Amino acid sequence: MIIQTVDLQISGSNSILSFETDGGGSWEVWDRYLAIDGNKAFHIGNICGTCSFFFERLEGANQKIEPKVMIAALNDGIKGFDELSLDDLGRIIPDGKYIVTLSQVTPRLIEPSDEDDYFSKEQVDLWGIDSFIGKPHSPMTEYFRLTTSKLNNSEGLFEFLIPTFPHNWLNKSRVSSYRESIKNGSKPTMVAISVLDVKEPADGENEIDITSHWCLAHYVVDGHHKAYAAALENQPITLISFLAVEKGVSSEADIQTLLTQLTSKPTKKR
Repeated sequence: MIIQTVDLQISGSNSILSFETDGGGSWEVWDRYLAIDGNKAFHIGNICGTCSFFFERLEGANQKIEPKVMIAALNDGIKGFDELSLDDLGRIIPDGKYIVTLSQVTPRLIEPSDEDDYFSKEQVDLWGIDSFIGKPHSPMTEYFRLTTSKLNNSEGLFEFLIPTFPHNWLNKSRVSSYRESIKNGSKPTMVAISVLDVKEPADGENEIDITSHWCLAHYVVDGHHKAYAAALENQPITLISFLAVEKGVSSEADIQTLLTQLTSKPTKKR
């Protein structure tokens, strides 16, 4: 559930995060990446609207993204954007046009090939198994599933929270501390940079209800311990998402359609 949204233009950022692209065949831009300090950390899909959605962890995802602006309020959990400075927090996000959302989420940890793995389940149901590799796509990392819901008619929302590194790299005492606070009703706040991809097969031959996948992927910038603790407790926490308007396989109209359905408060301008 989205609690609040704000439009934000970031410029002059010194973030170590960046969006990168590569060409393919006759396409000048085909593959998209999220990089950390110049190293490609995640392959975040291609520009093809009829190809299946995917993300894949790469070798560049081997370092922490330590925010230079540490906001204590995030550890306790915020209830609205008036409790912090988005301009300060935006310094850890690359330049660009964003819609920043505050939402309440309950992370559910997924391992590749789990029975609830999107790539082995819903994606195969719609696109089938890639005949070239002969098996479902592997994101090469564990991840969290958030919201899965039907939007309109044949459209479905699939929401993902993707950590930079696995839970066995985390500090156990910090995880325990967050588990205790979450048990006591706290909803600590994570920060992520996000992309919306709207994907639909070209053939349309599958006789299933959901034929258009709206895939909202949140890449964790800060809050790995919080996410894992919430998953262990099966309890909600909060998420600040910097949704990159121009980096997904989606239009601004698509993004507004999604936010209209999920937001409980109107979008504000900054």
